[in-house]
Amino acid sequence: MCDRLILRSARADETDVVATMRDEAAAWLRSRGIDQWQYPADTKNISRDIARGNVYVALDGASYLGTVTVDGFADPEFWLPGDAPAGALYAHRLVTRPTARGMALGAAMLDWASQEAKEAGKRWLRVDVWKTNADLCRYYEGRGFEKVRTVDLPHRSSGALYQRRAGTTIGSGPRLERS
Repeated sequence: MCDRLILRSARADETDVVATMRDEAAAWLRSRGIDQWQYPADTKNISRDIARGNVYVALDGASYLGTVTVDGFADPEFWLPGDAPAGALYAHRLVTRPTARGMALGAAMLDWASQEAKEAGKRWLRVDVWKTNADLCRYYEGRGFEKVRTVDLPHRSSGALYQRRAGTTIGSGPRLERS
């Protein structure tokens, strides 16, 4: 594994690769007794987000190590008008493959997304997190995110809302070069 990885926009022919990474993460979560993402990846949504230029893949040479979706979509069931939803970028479907665990790739992708938010003139980088995944909530808190609130909707498993100032970086993990 090298210290400098490539982060680039996913291509249309990589929908299945992104879906596979997400499904691998779901299997790992299931093995730990966590109910997050226990349904197949939605390739239609992934394909749509790739077409919009919002899905990124991290690579070490030809090996896919992770993915993240970054966009301006503020889920209206979570982010209220008083939250100034347009003032943020939102990170979704952050996944690192088992081969990348321990190298802080997720933190590096969040740092990159935070810089993207700053460059876009946004105030925040935001995430909505699976409510019952306490480890994931602690993960984001350890990466400089502050909890805004938890939205408890019976039809949604996500809803723990976090944000950190755009441009904030933790500085751990590999250097990601944009390609």
